[in-house]
Amino acid sequence: MQVRLRDVRTMAQSDAKSVEGDRDPSCKLDRVIDEYELDRVAENLQEYWTRENERYSLRGLADHVNQAILRTAMEREGLNPLDGEVENTYRLLTDDEVSQGVRTQAHSRLDRGGVDVDAIGGDFVSYQTVNRHLKECLGVERASTERSDSDRIDSGAQRIAALRNRTVAVTENTLDQLGSTGAIALGDPDVYVDITVTCADCGTHATVQELIDEGGCECEPIDEDS
Repeated sequence: MQVRLRDVRTMAQSDAKSVEGDRDPSCKLDRVIDEYELDRVAENLQEYWTRENERYSLRGLADHVNQAILRTAMEREGLNPLDGEVENTYRLLTDDEVSQGVRTQAHSRLDRGGVDVDAIGGDFVSYQTVNRHLKECLGVERASTERSDSDRIDSGAQRIAALRNRTVAVTENTLDQLGSTGAIALGDPDVYVDITVTCADCGTHATVQELIDEGGCECEPIDEDS
């Protein structure tokens, strides 16, 4: 049985441990900006993170950069993506909720168009890389309460993702052992873990990632001063 966890999603996560040549890891974003000519994107990062209204989270900034990388790679091969095509293709390549079959189709379409998906996946940045770039390279800070909230959200999402991936790995390994010993009849299964949340008060039903991305459910936020 093949384990299908190593794909574009994990490439972005691994960049926090990589060193590009003699550069410090925090400079990966500078290298990517130069390689894909993303000067305009780079100029907006500080504003998007620090402005008072509609601030981006660190994860949102990473997605913004990665989508720009994908757009540039597609345009260099003459694909001329339609409105919304880059964002949807990026989702198909990276979203945990997308099935392996759909992800493979998106990968194959890009391959046929001349886009080296493995290469751009290796260039995708994680929110940790964006965080280091803002703080260590640019010296940018924002209000401590906002930063604390963003960090807690990102940290919580990472813990949930790690637990989900661990559950997939344990399940695949267990099924593999049962199948190889003949305890059960088993072909070549794909294992997916989908965590959903239902609020008993307002009735909101969503995946845990959707709930985090939307900032919660329809209930009123708790007033800490009450």
